[in-house]
Amino acid sequence: MKLVTLHIYHFGGLKDCKISFEEKGLQILYGENEAGKTTLMDFIKCMFYGFPTKSQNQRRYEPKDGNRMGGKITIHHQVHGTWTIERVAHSTVTGDLRLYDESGQQKEEAFLLQLLDGMEQSLYTGAFCFGLDGLQKLDKLSSEELGNFLLSTAISGDRDLLDIEQTFEKKQALLFKKAGKKPIINERLEQLSSSAKSLQLLKEKNENYQALTNEKDGHEKELEVIKQKLTEIQTELLSNKRLLELKPVLQRYKQLDVEIRSFDSESYSFPENGLQQYEELRKELSRLKSDLTYDDSRLQDAEAELGSIISNENIIRYETEIKRLFNLLPEYEHLFNQLQELQRHIQSLRKEESQLFDEIGEAWSEKELKGLSLSLSSLHFLEDLIRQNEQIQDKKSRLEDELEDSRVKLERFETEEAKQKKKLLSEEEYAKYEHSNHKETRKVSFYTTLLPILSSLLLLWSGWVSNHPPVMLGGVLLLITSLVLSFLYLKRNPSGEEMPKHVHQRLLEDEVHRKQWLELSLQLSNENNIYVQLAKRLDYLEVEEASVWDHAKRWAHDQGYRGKLDRLFVSGYMKRVLQLKELLRQRNETENKVQDIEFKQSSYEKKASSLSHAFGKELQEDTKSWINSCYAELEKQLKNQSRSEHIQQSKKELLERKNELQKKISFIDIQIRSLWDAAKVSNEADFYVKGKNKERFGKLTEERETLFNQFISLGFSNDEIAVMAEKVTVNYETTLHHISILEEQVQEKQKGYDEKIEAKGKLDWEIAKLLEDGSYSENLHRYEMLKEEWNTLVKKWASLRLAQHALSKVKEDYQKTKLPAVLETSSVYFSKITESEYQSITFTDNNELMVLNGDGLGFYPHELSRGTAEQVYLAIRLAVAFHAGPRDFPILMDDIAVNFDGLRTKRTLQLIQETAFNRQVLFFTCHKHITSTVPAVPVIHWPHQSVIAEM
Repeated sequence: MKLVTLHIYHFGGLKDCKISFEEKGLQILYGENEAGKTTLMDFIKCMFYGFPTKSQNQRRYEPKDGNRMGGKITIHHQVHGTWTIERVAHSTVTGDLRLYDESGQQKEEAFLLQLLDGMEQSLYTGAFCFGLDGLQKLDKLSSEELGNFLLSTAISGDRDLLDIEQTFEKKQALLFKKAGKKPIINERLEQLSSSAKSLQLLKEKNENYQALTNEKDGHEKELEVIKQKLTEIQTELLSNKRLLELKPVLQRYKQLDVEIRSFDSESYSFPENGLQQYEELRKELSRLKSDLTYDDSRLQDAEAELGSIISNENIIRYETEIKRLFNLLPEYEHLFNQLQELQRHIQSLRKEESQLFDEIGEAWSEKELKGLSLSLSSLHFLEDLIRQNEQIQDKKSRLEDELEDSRVKLERFETEEAKQKKKLLSEEEYAKYEHSNHKETRKVSFYTTLLPILSSLLLLWSGWVSNHPPVMLGGVLLLITSLVLSFLYLKRNPSGEEMPKHVHQRLLEDEVHRKQWLELSLQLSNENNIYVQLAKRLDYLEVEEASVWDHAKRWAHDQGYRGKLDRLFVSGYMKRVLQLKELLRQRNETENKVQDIEFKQSSYEKKASSLSHAFGKELQEDTKSWINSCYAELEKQLKNQSRSEHIQQSKKELLERKNELQKKISFIDIQIRSLWDAAKVSNEADFYVKGKNKERFGKLTEERETLFNQFISLGFSNDEIAVMAEKVTVNYETTLHHISILEEQVQEKQKGYDEKIEAKGKLDWEIAKLLEDGSYSENLHRYEMLKEEWNTLVKKWASLRLAQHALSKVKEDYQKTKLPAVLETSSVYFSKITESEYQSITFTDNNELMVLNGDGLGFYPHELSRGTAEQVYLAIRLAVAFHAGPRDFPILMDDIAVNFDGLRTKRTLQLIQETAFNRQVLFFTCHKHITSTVPAVPVIHWPHQSVIAEM
């Protein structure tokens, strides 16, 4: 069986919620606290097995808003197909159930068990729908209780089996124990033995008892005769005494009878409720006459009001024109206000134009502004020209600064170069000192020739070390060249004379000065080149600037610009010109609107003036006041007209009502005469007298009838009432004498009755002595009852004993057949959760649960941590679901991993995912990290992925 969809109508806090499920596999339903996850689980259970009754210790999810709880679940069965289970709390306690398939076919409630594959509620809640509460029960059980608990869960799904077994033992102990005294069968056995002994003793007393009983029966018959006679006398005495108690009532009854007979026969010839009818007719006649007087007064007032109304037909004739002008008056006022606003706007625009002209610094005519045609592309082009010009000016400014700096440096270098040149030897002096410089030169040159030789040797060594032939070849060539040059130089300068010291010093100074001069000459030449380059770059910039100005001239000609050309390059200038053009456009549009408004005002005023000429009056006040006064006068005349019509209609209605009132008055007069005729009188006074007599006769008759009914209710007949009335009125003394005779007879009979009672009491005392231990028949009856009750209790005890024996056989059979498979499967599950840290789950010889670790050590559940113990319980639950129920039945779990660490939580979910290969497993949780533990598992965010009408 698979869950397809569910729809919650009303269930607890959930209302109009829908959700769809995957066909198979693990599915996580994530929701925060108070989201209704546990409510959703209980809803699924209630749809399957009905709502809990009020006597059951389970939560009832009755909505707070008064709606009926209910909903529906659509399931798919591999044999029966797709069916919908709908249950609503209505006429039955568990809810009204409807089962129907996709075609609308309906089935009875018995078919639901087939859809659930015979799954009982106890097994469902024990192995297929559980939460943290079920796992935490382990903390409250001892090892032995835990073993029995899990055994019963595996068989029936909950603790039913253990409870039944304990119940059998308790009931047997209450019925019978071998050495007990308090059990019921033990007590009844002792009572049965005692009763048999008493029954044997009573057999001997039975003969004397029979004779005394016969004598007692004779006395009882005589007492019955005396008692009957005494009762008759007492009844008659009581009846006569009651006459004395009823004396006032009987006397009144007799008096009423005499008064009623005193009325003559004419008292009966009065209409029924005549006085009441007459009073109602008089009241109605008085009211009608008052209404007639009031209507006459209103007719006179209407005539007077009609005469006071003055109408002006001339203004009513132009009603349409006046209303039309009055309806247009708000528009006229709006035009007036709009005109003032536009004039203020024109003044504001003129002021802005003046400010812009001041900022621009030149005057633009309206014609020039209109002739200025600027497109978006032309404005972009102008912006590019302005940007180019700004860049050119910026570069030009920087180049001019650099050129000035270069010119200053050039002048400084020229001055320093001239000063340094003056320090040099003249050509004659230099030639003279050079002639005497050979030896020193040779010496210096000799040392100089050593440097190339050393360099060549260094290259040869480097090439040889690095094994680089080209370097070695270069070293060889350099060595040969150095040797040749040294030889030639020594050959040309054979002299070895030393020159004077001052000559050598002077030549050295000149060499230093010459080097400084050469450096200054190089710097001067370099700075001169820089100056020339800067000057060329400045010339190029001036050419670019001229080009930009040429483009600006062409742009001004193309766009119709008539202003100064240099102002185009002023930042914000053209923006202000465009603002000026826009202001001109707005002012022209506003002035056109002013003309239109003035035209409309003029047209309205002409209509008002034309209407005033039609009235024959000149329009002396302002148009608005005149229109308001005309409309007020029109309203007044229309009201007068309406009032006149209303008065005419009221007058007509009053006349009709007056005629109707007169007809009603005549009809009531006729009715009054009819009442007088029925009463056989000719005036009102006689009618009232006869009516009072009729009322008196009726009251007397009613009172006598009331007394008569009271006597009837007491059981007296009509003749008896008349006789009783005679006895307490006419024959009162005779009645008193008869009462005294009856009292004497009662005393005499009572005395004889008491004597017989005393004799009977003596016989009762003698019989009681014989019956101190009860009569033989009573003891025999009691003995048979005890024996029958004992037999019943023995049969009940025997049935309990047989049931307990059958239950033990079931447990023994389960332990031999199903329990090993459950324990083997649960051991595999538990090993996967703990990653083989624990190997198996088993029961000891004392039926206690134990888990074995990898080293073979055993642990009872109370020796494990809470999380590990709950993992044991979860493994057994999954194994029970695998072996005890349908293989494809959905499993619902509510946050069962809250006490697991992260690693075992992941393994647990992976195990559940494996077991959910061919079945649905719905895992409810409020912990968001659970959803990322197994990424491949679909997650339903509850209630965000459900369709919610109100939440």
